[in-house]
Amino acid sequence: MLVYEQDEVYTIPTSPDELKVGGRLRIIEKPHGVVVEWRCADDEASTDSDWAVINSAAVTFTHHNISDSVEISTPRRNVRPISIELIDLRSYRLGQDGSLVLIQRDGTTHPALAFHSGSVLCFVEVLLRYVAVKKSEKDSNLFLVSDKKQAAQDEELLAMNLVPSRQGPGAAGGAHSLPTTHQRVWGFFNNFKRDPYTATAGALSKFYDAVLYTGVEDYVRDSESREDDVAEIFHSLNGFEDLEPGFELLTKKRFLNERPQVERLSPMTHSEFQEYVDDDGRVLEVDQLKQRIFRGGIHPNLRRELWCYLLGHYVWNQTYIQREDRKRERENLYYIMKQQWKTVTEDQESRFGGFRDRRSLIEKDVNRTDRNHPFFEGEHNPNVTLLHDILMTFVMYNFDLGYVQGMSDLLAPILYVTQDEATAFWCFVGYMDMVYRNFDMDQSGMKQQLKDMHQIVRLVDPELMSYLEVRDSANFYFCFRWLLVRFKRELSYANTLRLWEVLWTGHPCPNFHLLVAVALLDTEKDTIMENKFGFTEILKHINDISLRIDIDGTLKKAEAIYLQVRSSPCVPDSVRTVLNLPVQEPRPSPPWPPQKNDRSGDSDGNGGGKPASSNEDTTDTGGDVVEALSSLGIVGVVSNMIGSAVRHLSGDDDMIDAHLEVPQQERQQEEEREGCFETALSHQFV
Repeated sequence: MLVYEQDEVYTIPTSPDELKVGGRLRIIEKPHGVVVEWRCADDEASTDSDWAVINSAAVTFTHHNISDSVEISTPRRNVRPISIELIDLRSYRLGQDGSLVLIQRDGTTHPALAFHSGSVLCFVEVLLRYVAVKKSEKDSNLFLVSDKKQAAQDEELLAMNLVPSRQGPGAAGGAHSLPTTHQRVWGFFNNFKRDPYTATAGALSKFYDAVLYTGVEDYVRDSESREDDVAEIFHSLNGFEDLEPGFELLTKKRFLNERPQVERLSPMTHSEFQEYVDDDGRVLEVDQLKQRIFRGGIHPNLRRELWCYLLGHYVWNQTYIQREDRKRERENLYYIMKQQWKTVTEDQESRFGGFRDRRSLIEKDVNRTDRNHPFFEGEHNPNVTLLHDILMTFVMYNFDLGYVQGMSDLLAPILYVTQDEATAFWCFVGYMDMVYRNFDMDQSGMKQQLKDMHQIVRLVDPELMSYLEVRDSANFYFCFRWLLVRFKRELSYANTLRLWEVLWTGHPCPNFHLLVAVALLDTEKDTIMENKFGFTEILKHINDISLRIDIDGTLKKAEAIYLQVRSSPCVPDSVRTVLNLPVQEPRPSPPWPPQKNDRSGDSDGNGGGKPASSNEDTTDTGGDVVEALSSLGIVGVVSNMIGSAVRHLSGDDDMIDAHLEVPQQERQQEEEREGCFETALSHQFV
């Protein structure tokens, strides 16, 4: 039975060049349950020449726009129908513009829908007949969906008033809100019944963290007689509402400076670039020029020339004549290497297994690389042949590295911009010199980048880090594809070109792509945490946000995170090394044992209520923690013991002797983690 229907509900384009898709949104009662559906208004081919319907399940578009001398083509993009059973709907997001995004329990995030007639509030009103809806505490635009019966049971428990109520921000008077203290208390009790040991250990860890780093201990000790204290304590301990089996690792909170606001500039134009070039063609003030490119990117009609500089094909301080001589010399060298593999006979190839395997892999990959882009689409496309030839020549240029899946993704945009075979090859060589560690056979380069991301997130967002650790997602395997091909599969072609030229400048640090990844996680943090996504759901959600990323907002946030970390004094050396910041001089640890009842401060003059700034790693059990333990009593001691044990078991303890022999069980666990890495790689990338 149809209970709701709204026409003229359009998908929202993810870039100015994309076109909208009109459809019809419905809520339908079916024998097996209630279903939310959105389908394209017409299953027939449109009369508009810019629109093309491929089949009834997928609508695709081709749109072309000429920008000066460079053609910017929007790739075709599938817009598939939406069909969700309400039991699978985890949440929805309402945009400031009245848009609607539906999010499923398995992490599937559907395209944003805009209501050109009617209102999204009518949809929500009908939805409330079947489910309970609660507004997120952290994200005012996110609404969590739950079963009505379960919500009614929670209301009955709340009505018992066993714990004093404390309303969270925006909770009063809202039909979508519940008292946050009650949620935490009853969440803790429910988890205690399910797993007493884990719930108790997790609660002690959270309590210890709050006491040590937010000053709750002094507040409680001075006002034990007040009824509101219980509510205050529970309100300060985030996460009681969903303690999963396992432990939340204790993480020493570091106090970073406030994150600044960052603005970006317009792309650099040809006339602006000429201000950096002298009469003979030498490029002056190279570092200043790179900073300008980092701040705004490059205009499309200048991109071909400046990419050759950024990727090392041209030399900044060479004259016009020297540049042409170098270009001619390198072009000849390219065709010499190309002839080497072209003249390999079938008989030779039969005894040359490495060459044969690389050729086979290249032939498979180029036939599925960007074939939906106008530059590479269609049968017998000569640009696909060029892609193949350049990759085969690179095998001859660097046979040790050869060819690995993903390289074709890095070459395709370069060939599209340069549109010259030899130029594209040497620019690709320059790019591979930057990212060759991504293609290590043992994947050590990729694993190191994921570890570096772990370090940055643990510093910048310990709350997200704790969440990921509890859900076995702190390995960041769901970011593998981001880093391997530098976000190419997450962005439109135009945005990929803009991001890459920013990264190639090397500003503000060589690992700026890691900060871009951290910025994306920061943007998706509330959606991930409020929906309680595990690893599989996070992986699916990350894949679903492809082509919906705000590249300007992401670059602003990434730069702001860098400036925030750079300006903060208490940054561990591991993060400073990753971000190419100066390493601080080590500070001597206080003597052992610490003096009891000494709460006056430390050698830097900081008060006893907060630990002094330190550049030690976040899992260090040195001076600050020792001093705090001497005055915390049994709660602090027990919870610290739990935290230390968990860190030891997880291998995150700096005090573990690196020379100890690894037990057989740990070796097996390491092998299992390696298997998990391979599985995540295959699910996300291949």
